Amino acid sequence: MRNALLSALLLLFAVPTLAQTSNLDELPLPVLRQKLATSANDTNRVKIQLALGHLMFFKPTKGQKEADTATRLAADAEALSRRLNYHFGIINAMLLSAETFYDRKDRETGLKVAQNALTFAQTHHNNDGQARAYNLISQYYSDTDPIELRNRIFYLYKAIAIFRKERNALWLSYLLTTNANLLFQAERTTEGLKLLFEALNLGKGVSRRTVEGIYMNIANTSFRQGDYQSALRYNFFALKTAAEVRDTSMQASYINHAIASAYVKLQDHSKAIPYALEAVRMAKRYNQTRFANTASSTLALAYTHTNKLPKALALLNEMKRQAYSDPDKLSVRVDLLNNLVYAKHFAQAADYAREVKELLAGIPPHNITDLMNGYNSLASYYSETGQAKLAYQYADLHAAMARKLNYLAGIRTAESRYYKLVTLKGDLKLAMEHFLKQQEIKDSIDNIAKEYQISLLRIENETLEKNKHIDSLTRETQISDIKLKRNQLISSVTAVVSLMLLIITALIYSRYRLKQRSNALLTQQKAEIDQKNAALQLLVADKMELLEDKDELLTEKDLLLKEVNHRVKNNLQIVMSLLSSQSAYLANDEAQQAILESYNRVRSIALIHDQLYKADNIAEINLSLYIKELINSLNDSLNRKPNNIAIKCDIEDITLDVSQAIPVGIILNEAVTNALKHAFPNGRPGTITILVKKTGTFIEMRIGDNGVGLSDDVSLSTVNTLGLTLLEGLTTQLEGTFSIENNEGLAINLKFPIKVTEIHPQVLSN
Repeated sequence: MRNALLSALLLLFAVPTLAQTSNLDELPLPVLRQKLATSANDTNRVKIQLALGHLMFFKPTKGQKEADTATRLAADAEALSRRLNYHFGIINAMLLSAETFYDRKDRETGLKVAQNALTFAQTHHNNDGQARAYNLISQYYSDTDPIELRNRIFYLYKAIAIFRKERNALWLSYLLTTNANLLFQAERTTEGLKLLFEALNLGKGVSRRTVEGIYMNIANTSFRQGDYQSALRYNFFALKTAAEVRDTSMQASYINHAIASAYVKLQDHSKAIPYALEAVRMAKRYNQTRFANTASSTLALAYTHTNKLPKALALLNEMKRQAYSDPDKLSVRVDLLNNLVYAKHFAQAADYAREVKELLAGIPPHNITDLMNGYNSLASYYSETGQAKLAYQYADLHAAMARKLNYLAGIRTAESRYYKLVTLKGDLKLAMEHFLKQQEIKDSIDNIAKEYQISLLRIENETLEKNKHIDSLTRETQISDIKLKRNQLISSVTAVVSLMLLIITALIYSRYRLKQRSNALLTQQKAEIDQKNAALQLLVADKMELLEDKDELLTEKDLLLKEVNHRVKNNLQIVMSLLSSQSAYLANDEAQQAILESYNRVRSIALIHDQLYKADNIAEINLSLYIKELINSLNDSLNRKPNNIAIKCDIEDITLDVSQAIPVGIILNEAVTNALKHAFPNGRPGTITILVKKTGTFIEMRIGDNGVGLSDDVSLSTVNTLGLTLLEGLTTQLEGTFSIENNEGLAINLKFPIKVTEIHPQVLSN
């Protein structure tokens, strides 16, 4: 809930600016009132009414009086606009009216007004009005009901599409952020992240304050998904941006607290302390007592975990004095109990355990989070003090609440506590069941975080590549503009020079015409020849310049393709590192084996890009070098006893187009991996043979072994494995055929046509 409120606060900063319909919106209230009193019944009066209505409606200290005034001004503006047939005024007055009905929670009337505004805007082809109407319509759908949430997202996408087409960066950035938050609620995390990164790019051109809020949004999302390192990184981006724009508002306090919370999750409590202190200081400065208590709770936890319990108790006792409602009293006493239990001060903790039990009796059933936290703290206390019966009682209550919320971290805590309690009873079988459940939930939480981290890295990389592409296009446009201006200048100079030559020629011709007609004729012919020579020289010069430009562009293209191959190789190395890292956290052998196979497949592709980066020819691969390098890599990775299994290669010197080299590499990876794993069980010695030769316009490949082969009761037509599926799909991609022989070992025969690399005609002509 607190994260949702923070997101809403971030979006509120932009709303008054987005609501502006003219420059009049920037005028102060007294000036607008004076202008309204002296204005005539024209379109300017409508603009003043709308500006005054917006100012009243979005006033920070708005009450019922201001809301009623905004409603009346919207009605007056619409009535006058209809008399004047002023479409701009009608649309914006209807939109303001829809806002006021939404504020008064009159859903039926407000939705109807917003829909009428949309119809009117569509009829009069007002794109801005259509987009803003879609945005207002979306607000009338709840974000708590799944069906209404889908509708709300749908209408926001409609508005986003229009503002994207209109290149309205301010509105687009705002709506992308709004829709991203709704997508996160709908558990469409990757889709929401993409919108946030698009909003981030737009925000950099709109305002740094907008960027600060978007960084916070990405950080909050990372925190919710369990990716605390990414949460830290983007919160630090937000904090840096806040310093750049000199933001000392509560938003900066939220950022500091978010950083402290991330450090606490990462168990780095000493680093959390200064940021939690700053969050508390700023919250107290703005008299935000509730958030000050939230930050103080985090700070107290950090103090306790760094052996500074007296400081933690001082903070919590101050919170205790300021707690008046039962939920607030319960919250601070739960914090006191948890901190004392962690510090092993059980005698002092007993008093707070009794108070927590008394307060829990008065908490309503719908306050599930408060009840769950209270039960958890009591279960922890009774478990640590050896009171097994009470520990079981509150552990059951806590587990029930956690399961009701589907709160994985809480369920894991419950299973871990059950494991400890059952172990003390001596029931090792039941204890193991709880341990395995706890481990299963831990793996699930870790997988969610890792999947999110991979999605985030992919989106970051896509955004980076997109930005580089945009920068490249911008540079190319600038270069084209310079060349166009230069050519225009050359044309102008040529025209002037040609005109001057014509004038001079005409004067000479006129002057000598009377003297001798033959001389005049020769003079005229000479002038024409000179003119043609000049034009020819210009043409030759232009041709040479174009040839030079072509060479430079081809060189730049080669360098760019090399850089792309280098970056693709690096990105694949990152994927390989992630796979390797993930395998280290898996206890399941099958999962580790699957990750290793994926690692080898990725490595087979990475080797191609590595060769492309190193080679002069960026379109073709030396198949012999590539296969040998791939085989060496697989041999090092999978051949546990290289003295027992030999790999022999007989490969002709063949160059192959990169589009064919990748599927060939994957097929080879699958075949050799399968042979190394299954062909020679129990340390059996053997040989794997790889033959590649060129026959006419085809390449024939054979990968065979003298291992155990397939048993007689196994039919290839019934085998359905990932390796065989890849072999079939990649052979189809190569437009080739394959066969499998099971005779004194297993052999795969592959035949496919050689693809001829296309060469541009202009390159051939040169």
